[in-house]
Amino acid sequence: MLVVLAAMTGRAQRTIYVNAQRGNDGNDGSAVKPFASLARARDAVRALKKAGVFPEQGVAIEASGNFSLASENVVLDAQDGGSGADAPLVIRTGAGGAVLTGGYTLPPEGFRKVTDAATRSRLPEAARDHVVAFDLASVGLAALAPLPDKFSGWREMEVFSGGKAMRLARWPNAGWTEIVTVIDRGVKPVDKATGEWEHGYKGGTFEYAGDAPSRWRVDKGIWMNGFWCHDWANETLKIGAIDTAKRQITSAGIHSYGIGNSSKWHTAKRRYYVLNLLEELDTPGEWYVDRENRVLYFYPPDGAVNDVVLAVQKQPLIQVVKTAHVRLEGLRFAYSTGRAVSVEGCENVLLKGLRVAQVTTDGISVSGGRSCGLDGCEVYGTGGTCVTVSGGDRKSLTGCGHFVTNCHLHHSGRLQRTQGKCLAFHGVGVRVAHNLIHDSPYIAVMYGGNDHVFEYNEVHSAMMESGDGGGLYTGRDWGSQGTVIRFNYFHHFGQPGVAWQKAQGLSPDYEPLKENVMVMGVYLDDCDSGDTVCDNLFFRTGWSAFVGGGRYNTIRNNLFIECTAALHLDDRGLKRARPGEGTKDGWDLLAKLQAVNWQEAPWKDRYPHLVNVMDDEPKLPLHNVFEKNVAIQCPRFLQMHGTVKETAVPRLAFRDNLVFGAVHAKDAETFPQDESGRQRVTFMTEALPESADPDQNGFKLQESETFRRLAPWFTRIPLERIGRGPLPRP
Repeated sequence: MLVVLAAMTGRAQRTIYVNAQRGNDGNDGSAVKPFASLARARDAVRALKKAGVFPEQGVAIEASGNFSLASENVVLDAQDGGSGADAPLVIRTGAGGAVLTGGYTLPPEGFRKVTDAATRSRLPEAARDHVVAFDLASVGLAALAPLPDKFSGWREMEVFSGGKAMRLARWPNAGWTEIVTVIDRGVKPVDKATGEWEHGYKGGTFEYAGDAPSRWRVDKGIWMNGFWCHDWANETLKIGAIDTAKRQITSAGIHSYGIGNSSKWHTAKRRYYVLNLLEELDTPGEWYVDRENRVLYFYPPDGAVNDVVLAVQKQPLIQVVKTAHVRLEGLRFAYSTGRAVSVEGCENVLLKGLRVAQVTTDGISVSGGRSCGLDGCEVYGTGGTCVTVSGGDRKSLTGCGHFVTNCHLHHSGRLQRTQGKCLAFHGVGVRVAHNLIHDSPYIAVMYGGNDHVFEYNEVHSAMMESGDGGGLYTGRDWGSQGTVIRFNYFHHFGQPGVAWQKAQGLSPDYEPLKENVMVMGVYLDDCDSGDTVCDNLFFRTGWSAFVGGGRYNTIRNNLFIECTAALHLDDRGLKRARPGEGTKDGWDLLAKLQAVNWQEAPWKDRYPHLVNVMDDEPKLPLHNVFEKNVAIQCPRFLQMHGTVKETAVPRLAFRDNLVFGAVHAKDAETFPQDESGRQRVTFMTEALPESADPDQNGFKLQESETFRRLAPWFTRIPLERIGRGPLPRP
């Protein structure tokens, strides 16, 4: 250790070297004699600080090679941070790169053919000679706990091969099968004291199609993943019983909302697939674990087993806790059950140029603290959410200063189909800018809280498999005020997203709803209030600027092209909001304001319009502003539900809006083209001479003479600045 300390004293930044393949923890950490583990390098830094010789420009740990953290993760705490902004602790990739994994690479010689008659009889005949077995106890895997009767996303061990996630044996092999008939929904009647939805209290029963279940061993544990009631609530339920004579399945797991449609909004047949079936291990890339005997059964995709990784680490691979001035740079993370990186209660922690791929739950999490964030990272293939960020104090409206910039976040929700987003941020004062965000089966970006900025981002291919959600989503909070959503390009959500990808020669792994129902662009759900949506381009994003009963929202200077509806407004608060009534489903909107002392400083100063909300027809969507928006070839300009045409629209600020293309009768009736009506919304039934399709026109439409003449008040959207780099041009 004396050698290490002697080498690190002085003003300049010092470097500790770690090499997973040629290092040794008995070495001195020099370039010639590197350590073998990150933990050893961390301990060397601790010794340096304890001796009082931490360099004035900080310390860098330079890592090379492949590091397995399956048995122990790396934790950085208060004793590990830098001594200041100019003296950070940096962990960065070295020559040849550094990859951190949370799994065991299974030795090829440990795989064996399946020879016992009992197991072979359960395997499909065509697969029996292809499936191999591996004794997990041989790599030190302890006894496996049984899976729960219900869960929302797979959080257990996972198998990877060839850099890809393999698939837990299932039926059908791809897509979904549909419930034929619901026999028993397993729900209690609606209890208005707890909310508006029916909730499950016992397993449900339904009729299935075909004969596949007659092959299955229920006693070995079988689960079903499905959209059992709503297209926004995907859960996995254990099967309790199968009656093959009646072709009926009864679940042991209790679904949150029961089984089967519950309202007119969700009329499609319910879809599901069955998983964890040795009897359905019939396709290359599938696997199954006999949890009782700790045996993995695997059907190798190409017959080879020389790169099979079993992810088991449930802790973050790198966990940074209550420390400051830390930088992680250029590292790669993969094959872990838990998060790749977790930053908790820290200050000035920067995650720079990280790449996270193929983890079972979430990718990166930043919570609490201040001035932490991601820049230039790529996170994809996550079972859950790619990136989650939260911080700040809502009661004092103190911003956290966290950020997500110049990142590529994509293909989220691999295992959590409605819980996994590309990005989720909450709290106060998060900035999300210049990111490329795409491919989410449900919501791409979810946020909540106050005074966030979401700008210069490209978001596409959201809502690819579900309904009643949006590319950007927030909801059910009068106090969620002050967020600005500006200068973004939202495009190709839902069915248009699948079609667009196929047109590019891609093979999207989604099965969209048969009806492109309830797909939104920016979704201000359930009386969300006080947000600004301005200077954005929406192209084929369904119901695009969706105000679901909220107040004091501003929708300004947006361009809507080929959207189902440019704007939406409804009065759901009249039926659902229950301020002051103590309901447990989030609809007591007053209770949420009371929790942050909304009638005291700083709330009464920052949001004075909220102080007397209860005296201002609180359940109506009042004080919203819709101005200087342009809609082109949208079947509806303003879609309305409930009584808003009579109770709200005449009292709202609609100014200088322009609509090109065929005019829907309801829009024409709502905004008559007399002197007062044309000041609110002007209809141009003739088509523009220029193409409105951004893919064809290179986003030049707003530069055209016709557009500028008819919409002189429209402020140009700086599309060339959106995203991580120049947008694709035709």
